[in-house]
Amino acid sequence: MSLMQTTLENPSVSRQGKFFYVFACQVLLLVLFPYLTQPGLPLVLFRLLGAVALVSGVYAVSDKRAQWIPALALAIPAVALNIVLAFRPDPQIVVPMLIFTILFLVLTLVSLLRSVARVERVTHDTIYGALSVYLLMAIAWAAAYSLLVTIHPGAIVMDAARHPNHGMDWSDCVFYSFVTLTSQGNGDIVAMTAQARSLSILEAVSGTMYVAVLVARLVGLYSSGKS
Repeated sequence: MSLMQTTLENPSVSRQGKFFYVFACQVLLLVLFPYLTQPGLPLVLFRLLGAVALVSGVYAVSDKRAQWIPALALAIPAVALNIVLAFRPDPQIVVPMLIFTILFLVLTLVSLLRSVARVERVTHDTIYGALSVYLLMAIAWAAAYSLLVTIHPGAIVMDAARHPNHGMDWSDCVFYSFVTLTSQGNGDIVAMTAQARSLSILEAVSGTMYVAVLVARLVGLYSSGKS
């Protein structure tokens, strides 16, 4: 009876483990994306799996239907445009597809971040949730870079000596986003325009601030819990 009462008072108890599955799906997608980015059916399956995983994550952390229906509404046109683009490349479709993708990723990111920030007790699942948010930040920034290089092809360029006749694609944007978010830096890819450098600075700062602020909060909650 007391366990049931605790579960009703603290909805996060009944949702333990959901962050782990979201994190596992993200890691799996990052492992598989070098092998499933070929144009056609492999790319469609990869992005469809990614959308399903993220919508499932939003549903897992949502207490009300109204919180995950907007994510589904944004995911459907994003996936549909991805499918059309994979089988019939059309430059006019790329920009709307990326805009819907960015909106979907941002909404998912906000939902996960809000759920992690609201916890009152640090568990293993809380750590997985924080890691999921961090990985999703890099993916969202990668979509922003992809939109930028689509509108301005020379905004971010690769080293011509090491990568001759190679333009920035989705996998390059993902790689550049992760090395920027982690402040690792990479000489092969360089931000050339002011807009690209501004996005790179914002991503690097957001990654550093996220780790500092969230880790401080989790440590504080963990310490108060032990006390």
